[in-house]
Amino acid sequence: METAEIIAVSISVLLIAAEILCLYLCSKLKCKNYPMCIVLPIHNEDKEFTERLDCLSLHIEEDNPLIGSVILLDIGANEEQLQFCREFCQCYHHAEIILPENMEISMKKYLHFK
Repeated sequence: METAEIIAVSISVLLIAAEILCLYLCSKLKCKNYPMCIVLPIHNEDKEFTERLDCLSLHIEEDNPLIGSVILLDIGANEEQLQFCREFCQCYHHAEIILPENMEISMKKYLHFK
C-alpha cells in the first residue's frame, strides 16, 4: 500500500473508533436509571410467597439499582406470611407492609405523587 492509502485507512479507523466511543458514552449518559417501587401482594392462597420473598431478597442483596423501595401489600395474609414480612422489613429498611387502604399514602411518600 502506498503512504496516502495507509494514512486514509488510519484516519478512517480513528474516526470510526471515535464515533463508536462517542455513541457509547452518549447513550450511557442519556440513559438514566430510575428506581422502581416494587409492590408484592400478600394473600393467604399464595403458596409460593416465601419463594417470591427470597427471590426479591436476592435482587436486593445484589445491589440492584432499579429497586428503590418495596411495598408488601397485605390483602389477606396469614400470620406466618406476616411474620416473614416483618423479618424482611427488619433486614431491608426500604421495605414496608401496608394495607390496601393505605396504598395511596405510601405512593405519595415513595413516588411523590400528587
